[in-house]
Amino acid sequence: MGAGAGPGSERDPFEQLLNPDFAQSAEYREPSAEERAAAVAAQKAAARKEREADLRRRLAEQAVHDDEVAKRERRARRRNPTRIWKVLGILTAVVAALAFAWMQTRGSVVAVGDSRTSVRPADYPPVDDSVSDSPLGTPPPAPLDPGPYEFVQMQQDGSGPIAWDPCRPIRYVVNPSGAPAGAEQLLEQAVANTAAATGFQFVDSGTTDEPWTKQRDAYQPDRYDDRWAPVLISWETQNTVPDIAGYIAGLGGGTPRSDSSGRAAYVSGAVVLDAEDLDAMLLEPDGTTAARAVIQHELGHLVGLDHVADASQLMYTEGTPAQTGDWGTGDLAGLNVLGSQPCMPEL
Repeated sequence: MGAGAGPGSERDPFEQLLNPDFAQSAEYREPSAEERAAAVAAQKAAARKEREADLRRRLAEQAVHDDEVAKRERRARRRNPTRIWKVLGILTAVVAALAFAWMQTRGSVVAVGDSRTSVRPADYPPVDDSVSDSPLGTPPPAPLDPGPYEFVQMQQDGSGPIAWDPCRPIRYVVNPSGAPAGAEQLLEQAVANTAAATGFQFVDSGTTDEPWTKQRDAYQPDRYDDRWAPVLISWETQNTVPDIAGYIAGLGGGTPRSDSSGRAAYVSGAVVLDAEDLDAMLLEPDGTTAARAVIQHELGHLVGLDHVADASQLMYTEGTPAQTGDWGTGDLAGLNVLGSQPCMPEL
């Protein structure tokens, strides 16, 4: 914008309105808000046109440059026709090396014969040769008229839910610190109900002093030897685990890992329960049933069930059924599917 525009100037009147020198002249009048807005918009439009023109100029220069580079390359290829094949050969070797490295990091099978022999990632334990070749149990038939059910995670190819390997036991350890009175019996019953509905075999591997953490390692050889870490069940308060503050009485979930085909299964996991909430719950009428239902609800998450918006199911989003505190028909149908998944011997 130029300075010193006078009464006889042929400049844009909008530009005059924003010119501080013109504002001191006799013909100056205070512009309205609409005029100021229009002046600013006009200036922005002019600046935008200038930028667009500059961009078109740069693109044209780039096109000329690219064309010249292409001509030089064509002349060079005519002088040395074997060069392109050398380049392609180098690129092929690089791609092959990268593919080999990627297959190693994915845990791809590299030996013929035993399907369990594989190059495993560093955070995987050795293959467990004691794993059964067939499921350790069978879930009961699904209800004929089931309610709704949802799964926490699905296989990448959409072939079904991610579940535990039915051919190996689900080992768990308990950190009893802070547990309310009677918690051991409630946990035993909840585990038994979950095992009966899925066919999964749960194995109590004793107690531990391992604290609950949100990002828990699925493989902890220093603590649990050369096998997947057992499920950790612990009792905490909202002071130590803010995620269970408010109406949330617990959290549960499995940790999945994939074999070389990309199929996943849960190999470890954790359940954390609000000791204060369940302790208060046990003081209420039918408190034992309600507290056991909370534990069982979190075990439902552990094996792969997600919330549903049906109050007759134990996996109901906002609470648990008051009548029996046990699995609903939708829960049982979902647990049947989870317990019927194929074995995963490579994991």
